[in-house]
Amino acid sequence: MSEANIEGTTGGTQPDAQAPRHMRRVLTTWIVTSVIIIAIWLIVAPFILPGASSELGNQDNFSLILLTVLSIPVALFVFVFLGYSVFSFKSTGRPADNEVGESIQPRPITSILCLGLLIMGMFAFYDETAAHATPDTLVVNVTAQQWLWTFEYPQYGATSSGAQVIELPVNRPVVFQVTSLDVLHGFAIRALGVRVDANPGYNTATPIITPTIIGDDVVQCVELCGLYHSYMWEAVKVVSADDFNTWIQSQGGHL
Repeated sequence: MSEANIEGTTGGTQPDAQAPRHMRRVLTTWIVTSVIIIAIWLIVAPFILPGASSELGNQDNFSLILLTVLSIPVALFVFVFLGYSVFSFKSTGRPADNEVGESIQPRPITSILCLGLLIMGMFAFYDETAAHATPDTLVVNVTAQQWLWTFEYPQYGATSSGAQVIELPVNRPVVFQVTSLDVLHGFAIRALGVRVDANPGYNTATPIITPTIIGDDVVQCVELCGLYHSYMWEAVKVVSADDFNTWIQSQGGHL
């Protein structure tokens, strides 16, 4: 056997035979790990995500679940390949000065993923903004200031401010008109899927939201607005139509 054949048998074929094994191992580990972690996430997500009491809130939770499912394989692709490379391709010496590694070619996977999420977000945005107010839509004027909220119900001539409970009728569309008297605040009711900035001197309307479940929620300021920012929250109660009418009258409003 010639010297060239010996080199091809002992040194030339071994790396080629090992390369597919490495790739199979990494891909198998990546796929199995991704499936396991995605399954765990889908099981625990309903228990750790806040409850939703409107269609918009359900869409927020669905978006969080979907984005996490899509990001798990992407993140594990990096971690698994990095971890496998660290333990399987250790080098005891310094590479030669003229040694150049193989270049990595760009792949369109992340671009396609981002494009798909962009299209999904555009459809969701259209759904949120396509609804129009009706005569039955409840209007709530929201005024933020350091460090409290004022809520006005212009259709009833009622006002709720300070450490009071805000009430909304179940199964009735509501739109919040939000502004601020001083600095930038953030008006958010997580269970209803509401999140909008309260800008000084400007009036911003939220999408029309319909509470679908009777229960308790919380309105919070989600923009750092000063020393007592963390105290800027109030309870929100979604109640029946009769209970809402009773509460409006207790706040000095008229039906």
